[in-house]
Formats: sequence, structure tokens, C-alpha cells
Amino acid sequence: MLLILLLACAPSFHRIPGPLAGLGRDPGSEWVLPPAEKPARTRPGPIANRPSPTAIAQAATAFVGAKALLVEGERYRWDCSGLVEASLASAGCAFKGSSAMLFDQAKAAGVLHRRRMPSPGDVAFFDDTYDRNGNGRLDDPLSHVAVVESVDKSGTVTMVHIGSKGVVRLRMNLRHPEDRTDAAGAVLNDNLRAHGRSDSPRTRYLAGELWVAFASYSEAGAQVSSEDRSTR
Repeated sequence: MLLILLLACAPSFHRIPGPLAGLGRDPGSEWVLPPAEKPARTRPGPIANRPSPTAIAQAATAFVGAKALLVEGERYRWDCSGLVEASLASAGCAFKGSSAMLFDQAKAAGVLHRRRMPSPGDVAFFDDTYDRNGNGRLDDPLSHVAVVESVDKSGTVTMVHIGSKGVVRLRMNLRHPEDRTDAAGAVLNDNLRAHGRSDSPRTRYLAGELWVAFASYSEAGAQVSSEDRSTR
């Protein structure tokens, strides 16, 4: 009797048998946690103030025969990378630096490529165009740059660069990189390295042989950082 009385006076607890996951669901329905909301995928829009590749090519063309590299009153250094800087600046593209620095910036921005058919406004990079360190060896990477002006149906690329005769045009055909001319005598690849008496038998001279890569800087937008070259 005492035991019955104690049980009668104990507080009342309602135990719900089974798992609690289905609490509040309709009988027979399947209950699952609602899926986490995922952000909607959208295609990236155009970069604000993206420079025009055509404007880069036209700026380089405008420098052909020039005696100085001037853009809105600012004078750029008279060398191959200075011409590239001036052409990019004319189109509102802020990449700056030596050939090696321009290469690294393009690589970091994801706009470096090795397609055989570039687009006007691209920048071309070359190795071993001269013995920059004076050691007589072919170990002079990224020694020259040029701006692509046009590409014809045969694959011959016409570029603008600064050479020994100033700002002039340079031709290159990556379909036939080792050929100076075609069967009809049309120039496919100009000489980009001068012949020297101490040249190694492995020395290459034509633009197509010395080409390394292209960079489409207009695809990276107008503003980038100018970092020193660390790796190639």
C-alpha cells in the first residue's frame, strides 16, 4: 500500500517512445531536414573598364616610326617592354614592368597562353633574342616582347616592337616556326636574333623559333599589381 501511495504522489512524466525525429509529422509522411540553401550560380559579368584588345593593337600601330613613346604627356622608356607598357597604357591597361615582370603578371592573372593563333592586342614573349648576360650561352629567358597587330589567314602574325631600327613591324608564323619564307618567297618569320661569330650550332634566330607565349592582358581588366618576377 505504501508503495502504491508513493507512486501516486510522484510527479507525472510523459515518455515518448521511439526516436524524436518524427515529432510533429503527419503519419505516413517522410520527414527530412530541409536542404541548405545554395547560392545561385551566375556567370561572371564583364569586368568594369575592361581595356579593348583592338585599342591595344591600334596604340602599338600608332607608335610605328615614332621617335619617343609618349602617352598623355608621360614618356615611357625606349625599349621593347617600354613599347608594350605604352601600348597598354593607351588602352587603359595598367600592366607595367620588364619583360619578365610582364610575363609573371600575365601568368598570375591567368591570361598567359600558348595558342598558335593569337588575337590582335595580345603580347608575345621571346627567349634568347640576344646574349643579355654576355656569357655566350643560350640562357637568356624573356629577353623580348612585342604587341600583336594582326593575323592573316596563313597564320602569319604581324607584330609591333622596338628593334635596332626603332619601332617597326615583325612577322612570325608558328605553323612554320623554322622557315624564313614560304615556297612563293613570302616572309613567314623575321630574324629576331643577330648572327654572331661565336654562335653555337644550336642557336636559333627566327621569331617563330624564339617565341615562348602570348598574353591577353585585356582579359584581366584595367587594374593589376606590379610585382617582381619570382618564378617562370
